[in-house]
Amino acid sequence: MADPEAGRVLVCRVGNQRVALPVAAVRQVVASQPVVRIPGAPEAIRGVANVQGTLVTAVSAPRLLGLPLPAQSDWLVVLSLCNGRVGIEVDDVEDVHAAGPEAPRRLELDALIRPLIADS
Repeated sequence: MADPEAGRVLVCRVGNQRVALPVAAVRQVVASQPVVRIPGAPEAIRGVANVQGTLVTAVSAPRLLGLPLPAQSDWLVVLSLCNGRVGIEVDDVEDVHAAGPEAPRRLELDALIRPLIADS
């Protein structure tokens, strides 16, 4: 049986851009968490956050998209990715939509994040 979440995306706002994250990878959405910086980590990796007792690597969506870094993002979308939990910092979480031509740009998470995690 096909996974009903496979064709759905979570639409988020990053700066003035709308992006889509695959619902199948989303574990939870939480308010922005305090982040502890990792010395020597790439700039897009903001650090680690404690989300309900689990350490999550926090990644800046604005930096992934080449946008200026805001003072703080409002939301952390926690994903199962790279054999662990990765949180994407976004400004707003809009809604879940069916993936399709009218959906916002889908972030290629594996291509954007795996090199950052492997380098740190």
